[in-house]
Amino acid sequence: MSPGAHQAPALCADRPVAARSEFPGTGKYVGQVRHWLRAALGTCPTADDAVLLVSELATNALTHSASGRGGTFAVTVSHRSADVRIEVADQGGPWTPDMTGDQLHGRGLLIVGSLARAWGVTGDDSGRTVWFELDCQ
Repeated sequence: MSPGAHQAPALCADRPVAARSEFPGTGKYVGQVRHWLRAALGTCPTADDAVLLVSELATNALTHSASGRGGTFAVTVSHRSADVRIEVADQGGPWTPDMTGDQLHGRGLLIVGSLARAWGVTGDDSGRTVWFELDCQ
């Protein structure tokens, strides 16, 4: 599949479905991530929040990892009957998140923490996945 040609199957709340797509590590693809996720979530009541949060995580992947220096990042969505889980996987690099939000930048994870039912980070400097879950009811 060529860059920018990301197919997002509409997800149905009555059956578990997962979709995954990989994006080039440049800022112009963050908008495509939002479009892809919105199409994947269809009429999910928390689609607006999910799109906002995935935009934050995709931007973090580009800013704080090797993904934004000529790499790629992947977004996975799992929509179940009562919730949705979104994961953004990057190509790693040294980064310690600023959870205080005291800087001009650095408030993205605070937004994730305030809107998501649950969220977390796995991985290390060789590759990291940041995920969040939202209720869909």
